[in-house]
Amino acid sequence: MEPNSHMEAAAATAHGRGILGSHRVQKGLGCAILAIGIAAGLISVSLTVYSYMPCPFDDEWSLIDGIARGNGPSNWAWLFGQHNEHRLVIPRLFVWFDVVAFRGRNVSLFVEIWLALVLHWAAICYVLERFTDFPNSLKWSLQGLFGFCIFHPNQSENLTWAFQIGFVLAFAVATMAILGVAFFRRFPRRHLLTFGVALAPVFAGWNLVGGLLVGPTVLCVAIAKRLPYRFILAVAATFLVSATLYFWRFRSPDPAHPPQAALANPKGILIYVLTYFGASWTRLLPHKERATALLSILYLAAIVVRAIGKRQRLFDFEQFCIAECIFLLSIACATAVGRLQFGVGQAFASRYQTPAMLYWGAMASLAVISVWRHRPGHLTAALGALLIVMLLSTLTFSRLWSVNSARVKVLQEACEVIIHRAYTPQASKTLHAIPTRIKPDTEFLRQLRAESNRKPI
Repeated sequence: MEPNSHMEAAAATAHGRGILGSHRVQKGLGCAILAIGIAAGLISVSLTVYSYMPCPFDDEWSLIDGIARGNGPSNWAWLFGQHNEHRLVIPRLFVWFDVVAFRGRNVSLFVEIWLALVLHWAAICYVLERFTDFPNSLKWSLQGLFGFCIFHPNQSENLTWAFQIGFVLAFAVATMAILGVAFFRRFPRRHLLTFGVALAPVFAGWNLVGGLLVGPTVLCVAIAKRLPYRFILAVAATFLVSATLYFWRFRSPDPAHPPQAALANPKGILIYVLTYFGASWTRLLPHKERATALLSILYLAAIVVRAIGKRQRLFDFEQFCIAECIFLLSIACATAVGRLQFGVGQAFASRYQTPAMLYWGAMASLAVISVWRHRPGHLTAALGALLIVMLLSTLTFSRLWSVNSARVKVLQEACEVIIHRAYTPQASKTLHAIPTRIKPDTEFLRQLRAESNRKPI
């Protein structure tokens, strides 16, 4: 054999070993990212258990008060009645069930919150595993990334406040609907999928008024993908009927601050939206969170422009991520219109981190997939960078736990006073109860607990 042949064979062998080694490193990074996502879930479950409080808090008191007055699922006026700008049909049903089955201890509500979160993540994992052709290292990385974002403890309000079941569930329903449209042609039972996607705006809207926005989102995706006209008509008709019924006899929750006033302040809305998403980075990039959010929106706009210009064919999962980001941006804008009157600082509320972290999960997925598509040799570096950012974020967990612990301790003490001792104005104020109804509502809860002590459920 010629010397050059020996050298070429050796070079080919070395190149093959390099590729194999790179694939092994990528798989290792994918496993590590997936493990961190699962670990985030376990930590957040621990936070929920540690922070458990068997008392209503804030808005939940109004639902308990309605039940204490004798209302239930058969009273449609109460069930579909307005609560601020929302119609909390599903949260009312869940709270009523908790009162009937668990004597108003919030047990079932926290279980339902976690069922919604786990189903949310499982839906994304399922389509990645079943309907994509990504290499395993990329699949595991995307699954771990979404798990990390969905379970991240910076959404502590939604993990420790039972009333937030509606907030969490709305985004889970929306995500599953967008997944259904993005992967429509891959699902075997399309008639069932059509039924589920068509009803998604209804169920999401019965938890959160912004949930209705999933309707226009899935319609835009369906039209862009040129899905069957029957599917588009079914979704459009259901959305129009549900939206019309939702806003029938709708009253502005605050006539002194109508939405038009916020719309007259576009700069304020922009700053609110940037804060809404930038708050995810406050502990990692202080004073740069809004700039980070702005850059992400510009990056998303560039991807959309390239896709519209037919210069880049997108994978179904990329289409899902883009639609998810646009839906969450619309949610942030709607929230800004309704909440700007309370100041931009209100956008830092931890409950908004459920949609914000979901946005960052979809955005990071788009970036990683882009690297794999255009520069596969840099995928290892991209996954390594993603892992580092996630590890840095875990360093904030202890601080989040400490802040939440201090808050929860005060609430648990107030709950103990209200339920087991005697009513005090300070305890009522701490739990944000309805001042004029705290005594009868508290007595209602005490009677429920007394009944459960006398006989098993």
